Amino acid sequence: MFFSEQQIESLSPNPAAFNAGKSLSAGKKWETLCQNERAIWGEFQGSGKDPYRVQIDTNSLVYKCNCPSRQFPCKHTIGLMLLYAKTPDEFRRTKDEPDWVKTWFEKRLAKANKPEAEVERTPEEQEKLEKAREKTQTDRFENVQAGVAELDLWLKDLIRIGIMELPNKPLSEFEKVAARMVDAKAPGLAGWVKSLSRLNFEDQTEWQSEALGIISKLFLLIRTFQNFDNLSPLWQTSIKNLVGWNQSSKELLANPEAETVKDKWLVAGQIVETVDDITTQRNWLIGTNTNRKALILNFATKFSAIENPLLPGSIINAELAYFPSVQPYRAAIKMQRGIENTLEKLPESFSNWNEVYTFKAGQLQVNPWMSDICVAINEVRMTKQDNRWIICDDHQNFIPVVLKFDLEKVLKWLVVSGNRPQHAVCIVQNGKVMPLGVFQDNQYILL
Repeated sequence: MFFSEQQIESLSPNPAAFNAGKSLSAGKKWETLCQNERAIWGEFQGSGKDPYRVQIDTNSLVYKCNCPSRQFPCKHTIGLMLLYAKTPDEFRRTKDEPDWVKTWFEKRLAKANKPEAEVERTPEEQEKLEKAREKTQTDRFENVQAGVAELDLWLKDLIRIGIMELPNKPLSEFEKVAARMVDAKAPGLAGWVKSLSRLNFEDQTEWQSEALGIISKLFLLIRTFQNFDNLSPLWQTSIKNLVGWNQSSKELLANPEAETVKDKWLVAGQIVETVDDITTQRNWLIGTNTNRKALILNFATKFSAIENPLLPGSIINAELAYFPSVQPYRAAIKMQRGIENTLEKLPESFSNWNEVYTFKAGQLQVNPWMSDICVAINEVRMTKQDNRWIICDDHQNFIPVVLKFDLEKVLKWLVVSGNRPQHAVCIVQNGKVMPLGVFQDNQYILL
């Protein structure tokens, strides 16, 4: 596969690491540069006696460097990727791998194939463990119930006073209520509360409707949770996820009954946000054969890097496992067999925005808390109306672009398209759209 500079930058832990890697991306600084069907590797002579050894699995995007850096990927890995992106011919093709590359692959393969050792317990120990788990779940549920009751009162006070007073509330009040929800083991509810504090109150035409939408959905979520015992098992799982119960990727991948889908998946875009020192990476995938959509979440902190990075704009041949939900969308990678750069065919797409909204209305009937949807749409143009960027279809219907959208990405769309209609992939959220990329022939161009 081939990397682009934009893709490599998305993998970098921070701008400083990317710039440091850029300074190491000259071929003359590397003693060894090699490639084969499954990897690229190189040796870089640093300040120490022995060179740093970098190896990258190009089929699953896993990498390793023996330098002491705690950043992941380190500057040497970034430098090797950038060098390969610019001049892949400098990497000598060979079937033979040095021992340090071969051993790395063998250890990873052995670890992947090694079954987890089951802990043997006596019937008494197993019964005690199950009782402890049951008590933990019961205690948490009671904590959440108390948090839900408290939030219910706070929202009623909010409505009684009137949402026009929302801009006058101090940020500390929202933070206090959100912290209380976290203490009640309901971080999902805390996120809803924080979203009220992040409204753009300067935009007098939109913040009221956005606030009313958030409050309405939150009230509905509270009432549904209070009716928990009368819900189906699948709805109970979905509501618990919305409230803040964690979804375990490890348990999902070990579950033989989990829904799985094999396809060639376009990694259509990636959105990264950092809140309270926790980085959340949202990856939007489209199955080119099945047209299934998937959202893969990765997390990182300043002490731990993202374990399974995805390369935006690439096509992965993979099997995904979907988390159980009334509307399966979030998934995890169960098995990945390779990374490609060219699409065999374009994913199915909508003809206009009316079709998109009809589809979204149907999705909301299934799950009223659904927010962002990933769609491919035909023949749309980026243009400007009243100092606001919009995306217009060939029926003159349009959706405004989110305000935080990077101007450089707007300019890239305009340069790539030449102001001609494009086949594009976008995220539709709260009546606005965030473009992810456009198609030209069978190439996907990431914005």
